[in-house]
Amino acid sequence: MQIEEFRTQFIDQLRFNAEHDGTDPETQFITRLLDELESIGELNDPIPMSIEMRGKNRRLMAFDAYAYDEADSALILIASDFVNERDTVPTLTNTRINDLYIHMRNFLDECINGHIHDYCDDSDPAINLAKEFRHKIGKGMIETEILRFKFYILSNSVLSKQVKSISQEDFEGRPVELNIWTLERIFQTFTSNVSEIIEFDTKDFGCDGVQCLQADLGIDTDYDAYLGIVPGNFLANLYLKYGSKLLQGNVRAFLSVRGKVNKGIRDTIINHPENFFTYNNGIAIVARAVRFSADKTKIIHFKDPQIINGGQTTASLANAIIKKEDKKGMDTLFVPMKLTVLNVEDDMSEEQVDRYNEITKTISQCANCQNPVSDADFFSNHPFHVAMEKLSRQVMAPPVDGKPYQTTWFYERSRGKWEQEQMKMTVAERKKFGEMHPKNQVIKKEKLAKCLNTIYMNPHQVCQSSAINFSKFASIVEKMYDESRDSINEEFFKKAVCSVIIFDTLDSRIGRSSWYPKGGNKAQITPYTIAKLMTLIPKNKDLDWKTIWQRQTLYPALEYELLRLAECTHHFLMEQANGGIVRTISRTQGVWNAFQEYKFQLSDEFIQTLISMEETKSIEAAAKRAHKFNSNIDASIEIFNLGATYWLQVYNDLLKEKVLSYGDLDFIKGVASYIQRGNLPSTAQCKRLVKIVAKAEDKGYIMP
Repeated sequence: MQIEEFRTQFIDQLRFNAEHDGTDPETQFITRLLDELESIGELNDPIPMSIEMRGKNRRLMAFDAYAYDEADSALILIASDFVNERDTVPTLTNTRINDLYIHMRNFLDECINGHIHDYCDDSDPAINLAKEFRHKIGKGMIETEILRFKFYILSNSVLSKQVKSISQEDFEGRPVELNIWTLERIFQTFTSNVSEIIEFDTKDFGCDGVQCLQADLGIDTDYDAYLGIVPGNFLANLYLKYGSKLLQGNVRAFLSVRGKVNKGIRDTIINHPENFFTYNNGIAIVARAVRFSADKTKIIHFKDPQIINGGQTTASLANAIIKKEDKKGMDTLFVPMKLTVLNVEDDMSEEQVDRYNEITKTISQCANCQNPVSDADFFSNHPFHVAMEKLSRQVMAPPVDGKPYQTTWFYERSRGKWEQEQMKMTVAERKKFGEMHPKNQVIKKEKLAKCLNTIYMNPHQVCQSSAINFSKFASIVEKMYDESRDSINEEFFKKAVCSVIIFDTLDSRIGRSSWYPKGGNKAQITPYTIAKLMTLIPKNKDLDWKTIWQRQTLYPALEYELLRLAECTHHFLMEQANGGIVRTISRTQGVWNAFQEYKFQLSDEFIQTLISMEETKSIEAAAKRAHKFNSNIDASIEIFNLGATYWLQVYNDLLKEKVLSYGDLDFIKGVASYIQRGNLPSTAQCKRLVKIVAKAEDKGYIMP
C-alpha cells in the first residue's frame, strides 16, 4: 500500500463514518487522529473540545482538543487542520502553521493574563477550562503543575517543502514544543511495528560522548550491556527536547499515575550536585543501537533510547533547569547509567518487539526503584492478549446486512497490526481482507479494557485516562486468568465483542440525540449509562447476549432503554458537576456511588427481553468445558511433540541434580517411554508432568 491509497481510504472512511453517525468529516478526523496518537503513546487521554472565539484586539483564540502529560508536567493544546476536498491535496504552509499555533497560544495567554469570561457567555465551557488551566499553571514556578507547553497540529494536508523548522520560543518561562502530524506521518508509523524513534548525536546537546564500560557477560547473548556515567546537563537537555518520549510507554503511564518528584533528588540537585552520582540509584536505558567514539570509550550516538528506570531522576534534572533551581550548575553532576543495547538497526519484527517488551518489563521489575512496577503495569505482554488474538482469528461473526459472508472482529495485540498485515497485499487482496476483517471491527487492547470494565460496572475507572483504566482492568483479568484461564474462551470472546457493540452503538446514538448538547460529555455518559443499567438488572436475569451476537447490533428494547437512561445520566452528571467539569467529577468513586443510588425504573418491555441468568451460566460452563478439553488436547500434543529424547534429557538432568523424589523422576522416565512407543499422554499424565516440571523449576532447574 502506498501513501496515496492510504490517504484515499482514510478520507473515504471519515466521510462514511460522518454520514453514518450524523456528524461531519472534520469531527471524525479529530477523533480518529487523537485515537491513533493515543495508541502509539504520543498522547495520553486527549479530550476533544473545540474552542473558537475572539479576544482582546479581536485576536482569534482556537483549538480542538487538549490533554496533559503528567509524566512530563506538560499542558497540551491540539488544533485540527482538516480540508474536505476530493480532487486536490492541500499543502500545509509555514503561514498556516504559524496561524494555528498563535491561535492556540492566544487562548493560553488569555487564561493566564486575561479574562476569558469577557469574551463568551457564562455557560461557555471555555470558562471552566480556563480556570483549570490557570490553576495548573499557577502564579509561579514553585507550585506549578505545568513545566512545558506542547502544541499539536493535526492535518490532512501535505507538509510544504518550505517548512524547515517549527521550533518556537519559550512561553511564560517554559519550553514550547510544536508537533505536526500529517497523514504521511501517520502512514509511516504503520509501516513498522514501533512508534517514531528518537535518534541523535550527543554533540547536538553539548556533550562529546557518554563514558561507558562494556560488561563481559560471559555468555552468548544477542544484546550488549554497559555501565556508564552520564553528564547531568546532557541528560537534562535531552529531556527538555524530547520530554516523556524518552520514557518507555509502560513506564510513562506508570509514572503519570503514581510518580511524584522525589524531594531528596531535588535537594541533591540544588545543594549537592557533586554528590548526585553517589546518592542516586541512576537510570536504566534500553536502546536499539549506539555508535562509539574512535577510541571506543564513549558513546556518541543513540538510536531509540528508552528510559526504563529513572524517569523521575531525569525529569527532576530538566525541571531544575526550567525552575532555575540548579544554582550551582550541573557541571559537577553525573548520573550512573546501566545500558542495554539490542543491536537492531532496522525496523523490529513482531518477535523482536515482544522480546523488547519482555526485556523492558524484566528490567523495570528488577530495578531498585522506589515504586516497583507490577505485572499490571505491563499487562500488554500478558498471555491473555495472545489468547484473545487467537480467538479473534478463529471465531467468525454471523453475516449481517444482507452480506453472504462471515466476518471477524480483529483483535490488535500489537499496535497497527490491521494496517501492517495489508502493507504488502495487492489491491484485490486488500479488498478481500477488508471484507473479512472490516476496519470498524478492529478492537484495540485499550478499547476492550474500556468496554469490559464498563460492563463490570466500573465507569469511574473508565472515565480515567486509558493508562489508568487499563491498569485497573489488568487486575481483574489477571485474577481471572490465574484462577480460571479456561474462562477465556470462545463465549468470553463473543461477550467481549458484544460489550464493544453496546458501547459503540450507544455512543453513536447519544451523539445524534436531540437532548445531547454540542460538545457534550459522551465519554462519561456512555460508560455511566451502561454500568448503571447493569446494576439495575435483577440478579436472576441477564442481557440477551446471544441475540446481540447473532444480530451484531443492539436489539430494539435494549437500545431504547439505554437511550432513555442516557438522558437521565446526562442531567445527573451536569448536576453533580455544578458548573465544574464533568470529566473531572466522573472519575471519583463518590459520584459513581451516588449514581448507583439514583432512582430509575426499568421498563416492562425491556425486562421481558432479559434471559435467565441460569441460561447464561449454562452457556459459559459449556464453553469452559470445551475450552478445557481443547487445552488438554493441545497440552498432550505439545508434550508429545517435544519427543522422548527431550524428556529423557530432562530425566537425566534432574537425576543428577537430585532435586526431585524418586517417584517424580520415575514418572518423567515413564512419560518418555510412553511417548517413545507412539502414545499420546493422557490429560492426567500431562497435569502431573506439568506439576513436576513446575516443582523442579521452583528449585532452580531450567528446562532445555
